[in-house]
Amino acid sequence: MGTFEELADRLIAALDEAAEGIREALRSQGRPQKYLINRVRDASATLVSRWLSGARQLAERNRLPGAEVMREIATGLELPADQARKLVALGATIDDLRRQLEGEERGWRARAAERLSREETGERAGEGEAAERPSRRSVPLLTAVLAAAGLVLVSFLAGTFVGRSSSTAAQPSSEPEEHPPADGEQCSPWTNAGQGVLLQACIRVREGRMLIRNQLRGPVGIRSDLVIRAYDSFQERAVTRELKCHKMFVTVEDQTQTCGWYEVRPPYGSKYAAQAGWRLPGTSVFAGFVVSPSVTW
Repeated sequence: MGTFEELADRLIAALDEAAEGIREALRSQGRPQKYLINRVRDASATLVSRWLSGARQLAERNRLPGAEVMREIATGLELPADQARKLVALGATIDDLRRQLEGEERGWRARAAERLSREETGERAGEGEAAERPSRRSVPLLTAVLAAAGLVLVSFLAGTFVGRSSSTAAQPSSEPEEHPPADGEQCSPWTNAGQGVLLQACIRVREGRMLIRNQLRGPVGIRSDLVIRAYDSFQERAVTRELKCHKMFVTVEDQTQTCGWYEVRPPYGSKYAAQAGWRLPGTSVFAGFVVSPSVTW
């Protein structure tokens, strides 16, 4: 079965490879991603976009692209039988890993997303496994999938994990989000947190899950570490562990750096907010805390 870390790494790799497999199928036919919206049951532009984001979708709450999704994609695109089998086998692997991780603990997606963020920043502090385990990129997951399905992979497909560019590996997300807040989302106003840095803390409850996020804007060239945690508004104290994103780098004017969404599980029966802070890399203390409006849990 494997440890949580091993299962999470395998799922991260599978989601990245699934994203590349879907992109390759679209590229081979010269079709845009919106082509899939009406060809996959209950799909939307947002959902398809998240499937194509690979492992980054773990920070959201969308359904993962399992065997049924891959089968519908293959059918909608009328893919050759061999290519269709590969996609469906990869989707089945995602389904299996998801089921195993769901059995491990509640909030497994937030923990896996945090692990992905730490891997992208090169930080494995406290886990003591960097020297013991080879990089998940060193073995193509598709080879294992095809072997399990009784197929033979003739040649290694170089670059199967290009779904996440190493040149932008420091952040979970850096896309500006100027759209109106999602239904149920509560965000603080953009607040001056010192040294020209603006922070925004957001919280939302969706389908019985609490999600929190920290966003930063600041002067071009500034680097920062971000932290986000759930905060008991009545007792005025943090009630979940800190979730961190390291070495966020503002490269252009008006750029927004995002840390989250992350799922958290505070105790029931109170009102909670998201508490967001920041620090300069290399310093030990987070400061400039901003608190979102509260939601009932």
